[in-house]
Amino acid sequence: MLSLVDCIAFSGLTPDQLEAVACYKHVPVIVAAEWAETELDKPEGAREVEDMLASEVKVANDHHLPCAASWIKALAEFQISHPELA
Repeated sequence: MLSLVDCIAFSGLTPDQLEAVACYKHVPVIVAAEWAETELDKPEGAREVEDMLASEVKVANDHHLPCAASWIKALAEFQISHPELA
C-alpha cells in the first residue's frame, strides 16, 4: 500500500506545491498528487501547474494568509525545476 509520502514523491511536486494545487482544485492533497503526476506528463502540464500555483499565491497574498510565503517559495522552486516555462 502506498502512503501519502509515497504519493507526494511520485507526484513530481513538493508538499507545498501540492497543498497549493489542492486548494486551487478544492480536493485533498492525495487527489492533487495523483492529478499532478498525470498532468506533468502532458506537454502543457507544467504551464497549467504554474498557472495554478501563481493563482493561489495571489489569493494567499490578497488575503494575507500565513501560507503565502511558503507558496511564493513553492512557485519559485517549480519555475526553477521547469526551465521550459521561461
